[in-house]
Amino acid sequence: MLTIYTHSWSPCTKEFWKWVARKVIRKYSGPDAVRDSLERGLTTHGIPFITDPFFPRRGVTLVLSGVHALRSSILRKKSGKVTRLIAGPNIVSHPNHSDKIILSDEIDSILMPSQWTIDFWSNKAPGIAHKIVFWPAGVSEHNGSTRIGNPIIYNKRPDTADAQKIADSLRSRGIESTMLTYGAFKQVEYFTLLSEAPYLVYVSEVESQGLALQEAWSRDVPTFVPFSGKFTAPHGSWSDPKINAPLLTDELGGFFQNEYELYALIENAKDIHPKIYCDANLSDFASVKKLLPVVYSAS
Repeated sequence: MLTIYTHSWSPCTKEFWKWVARKVIRKYSGPDAVRDSLERGLTTHGIPFITDPFFPRRGVTLVLSGVHALRSSILRKKSGKVTRLIAGPNIVSHPNHSDKIILSDEIDSILMPSQWTIDFWSNKAPGIAHKIVFWPAGVSEHNGSTRIGNPIIYNKRPDTADAQKIADSLRSRGIESTMLTYGAFKQVEYFTLLSEAPYLVYVSEVESQGLALQEAWSRDVPTFVPFSGKFTAPHGSWSDPKINAPLLTDELGGFFQNEYELYALIENAKDIHPKIYCDANLSDFASVKKLLPVVYSAS
């Protein structure tokens, strides 16, 4: 049986109390979405699993998130109670963080959700490059959008005027859009708008995967993304042409660098049907299918 961990059970850790707080306020985050996708996919495949057991189990362990959960699993691997240890993708944002725990020899595989994150980690910690596996979480399959509503502008850069400029440009052409600012709306509101959206413009500087984009694709909503190309953070900068939409392909939408390119994409939106590609490659079922060889690989 596969054991999945997302947090520590020790009340002596901040990790445990953060988990408690999220449960109390019912906050739903990216790591929660990754866990839920994995559980749905495993169930569809008929794979037995248990998530966050209070009493640890023997066998293969996958730590999705939680530094302390990973530390405990490493100790169990050393004692022979874990046969294979898989870590990621939501534990640390840099291989040198948290006392370089991700560099532990006890970890057999490290999951990363996109090619640029793999390249970044391989550059910063070449010694673990051979352990890194590309694994994006999936999303549920849904009915396609009716495309009779307003386009959505999903704004993850409220510190800039980029999203508003796009909205103003659309309005100047007689197109009314709906602006959603990250952290200021509920998930159900987003899903409702997606059910009628003809397309979505996604304004973000960087994404490790972009599950919100996948939710749009699963509903057959094409996504158009302004080119970013680079991000800068305290632990370093990185450049990649798909850094703010790493899984975006021509079947799903496209990048643009100016108004001309955006309107060319909008003109062709009716011919883009991302649901076909998403269901085949980025659904819960497809995601777990990619993961199974890692889970059952001989150590």
